[in-house]
Amino acid sequence: MTSKDSHPHPTARIKSMPAVAPYTRRARHRSFQLRWINEFRHWWKSSRLLVRLAGLYYTAGLNWSVAVDKKYSLTGVDLYRNKGGKFALKLVKLLGHGGPMRGFLKAMQPFTRTVRIVVGTWRWIEAAPCRRMEVGVEELSAFVGNRFSRIFSRLFVDCLSYYIVFPIIHWLLHHDLLWFHRDTYNPAPIIIALGVLRAVLPFIASFYGSRIGRVFTRATFFNAGHRWRPVQRIQELNFHSEDCEEGDEITEDADLLPIARKIAAALGKADTDTNTQQVLRKLGFHHSGCGSGGYSMYQNPFDNHIGSALLLHIAPYGPSIMGVLPLYVILEREESADIRKFMFQSMANLSEAIGPKALEGFCYQGAYFSMHHFACMRVRYDQIMMEYADACRRMCRDRRGLKDDFSSPPIDLDSLKKFLETGRRGRDQRKTRIRKAQTAKRVDELAKKMTSMMKARKGDESPDGVILYFEGLDCAGKSSTGNLIRDALSGAGYELDMVQYNKPPTEEQRKKPWMDRFMLPTASTAKGEESYQDEENLSKQKTNCVPGKAALIWDRGPGGDFVYGSIANKTDSFKEKRYAEFLDFDKACRDKNTLFLKLFFITDRDSIATTLGKRLAHKKICQDLHGWLDTSSGSGVETYREGLAEIDHHIDPTDFIAFNAYHENLHKFSNFVRKTDIPPAGNFENPWVVISTTKRHPARLATMDAFEKLLGTFHKGGKCCKKEPERITGW
Repeated sequence: MTSKDSHPHPTARIKSMPAVAPYTRRARHRSFQLRWINEFRHWWKSSRLLVRLAGLYYTAGLNWSVAVDKKYSLTGVDLYRNKGGKFALKLVKLLGHGGPMRGFLKAMQPFTRTVRIVVGTWRWIEAAPCRRMEVGVEELSAFVGNRFSRIFSRLFVDCLSYYIVFPIIHWLLHHDLLWFHRDTYNPAPIIIALGVLRAVLPFIASFYGSRIGRVFTRATFFNAGHRWRPVQRIQELNFHSEDCEEGDEITEDADLLPIARKIAAALGKADTDTNTQQVLRKLGFHHSGCGSGGYSMYQNPFDNHIGSALLLHIAPYGPSIMGVLPLYVILEREESADIRKFMFQSMANLSEAIGPKALEGFCYQGAYFSMHHFACMRVRYDQIMMEYADACRRMCRDRRGLKDDFSSPPIDLDSLKKFLETGRRGRDQRKTRIRKAQTAKRVDELAKKMTSMMKARKGDESPDGVILYFEGLDCAGKSSTGNLIRDALSGAGYELDMVQYNKPPTEEQRKKPWMDRFMLPTASTAKGEESYQDEENLSKQKTNCVPGKAALIWDRGPGGDFVYGSIANKTDSFKEKRYAEFLDFDKACRDKNTLFLKLFFITDRDSIATTLGKRLAHKKICQDLHGWLDTSSGSGVETYREGLAEIDHHIDPTDFIAFNAYHENLHKFSNFVRKTDIPPAGNFENPWVVISTTKRHPARLATMDAFEKLLGTFHKGGKCCKKEPERITGW
């Protein structure tokens, strides 16, 4: 095949590496030059302030005498006279402008504006294509906020001086309320102080003005994009929001995307070059060429689904993650155009002019990642590994009074997180401590409320049992967010059990009614014996338990059968019967005075990719910890390893498979939640709590607020309260 026949479109760029290195969707200052130009801009602003203050100091020292022109004499101002305030204001402005340095500062003003415009324009160019409009408006708003805040701050000082400070001094002098005579009063210190305020306040206000402009813009685009709120009802879940459909991602009905995911799954099963060619041959791709650096090209002469020939470019992209090199892939039609470095990605729509767009991304562990998703995973992985290195370097060191309790390596996931926290920057550690204090305070408040419900005047108004049902997408923060409610229940004296339903039912369970295998909480302290749940799947906490109070955590549950189990392929009529069984179980829980708290966790793909990077880093660190403990156990005594197994099993290949099936799984889960939210008839209501963990800390606080509202509507032995509008309109 000649070059003319195989490449009817313009000559392509090198396809063994990306035209632009992967970067996160909200990355700023990706360019080294831009970062330092911005640093220079801040230094220049500070220098201008120092020059202004130097001019103020020179002017104040020069005019501290009546021998100079009376118009500019600081000691010659007489605030006793009615026009004294006007002359004093002129001196305040003179000092605030920097005195003789005002001319120099005005001459440098065009340069200052130019640097600011260059930085703003550069940020707009570097922004992700889907965010260029937002970044452009944000930079414009920041510039306007900067200018407005400066003007307003100067006006504020002028009004403060002319209408408040000077009139008060004038009134005190007229009524002879001061401890010295008006002829000996020297207003120079007051005028100099106001001059300094007029010079410094615009500098400070400019930062807050820029920040207000940015926050306002982000909030506007956040609401315009219909982003998911931390907690909401299933009826309010918008599948067309930016959390669900990123602006630069190819939609689910695109032709090349399903093929790219099949290719990624096939590459995940291949471990050698020969196996790679074999698995791709099953998809219709034949090896047609190779190049340096591991680059290979495959061709599908004619794809029935696409209706044309396809070209596949594969090249390793280092560094490795967990010892596995990611693969950079480009999938294109033979008539596709290479527009990877076009400034405006909307040019891809001009297919008649330049042809269809080539699909560019990365394959890792059987999953296909877009450029931004791969960057989220890669950046988070590198960040955790750097924190690990810093934490190891700081072991056993008393740093500025901080308590570092790690004289030995961590042995489980909880201690690993605390260990990594010591490797973070000081301000990041303080931020984490503040957030943990907020959540701990909220957990304590919930525990006290449940305790007060147990000791109410009219009797115990708290539920005897609580089921915490965690359902939703993989890597959506189900445990870290939902377990805060578990901690509140533990603090209130509930006996805690946990059971996992992430395995298909056994043959014996299939012979029984569907909901029979899902257990109810049982308080062993009330029965005088151990609860009946499987010990292998339970984590029990029985200290300080209140008799008759029990809570059971479901990790996964009936919803998983509709997504991963056999029910997913059943008919609609069969599913309707299962929905009815679930609602009957929900109502039976209330009849038994059990609160059935149904939590549905969702998040966007950027957050999932970030979590995958974090868990991969934890697994990599776990390899070091195994070697660490092997070296430490020279006496032959077996070291505690169950906690390390927890870290190892925290991520598995199914997480990457679920990432590929994000939209499909999200719609299946949402359909189950919608069908089981409220029964079609009757006065019983127990709605699902839909939790978006795109931002974890707000989601955690909102989850506890939702639990408190549901707890408030729960009445022991009675019907649900219909006077709570929050249960209908949202949380």
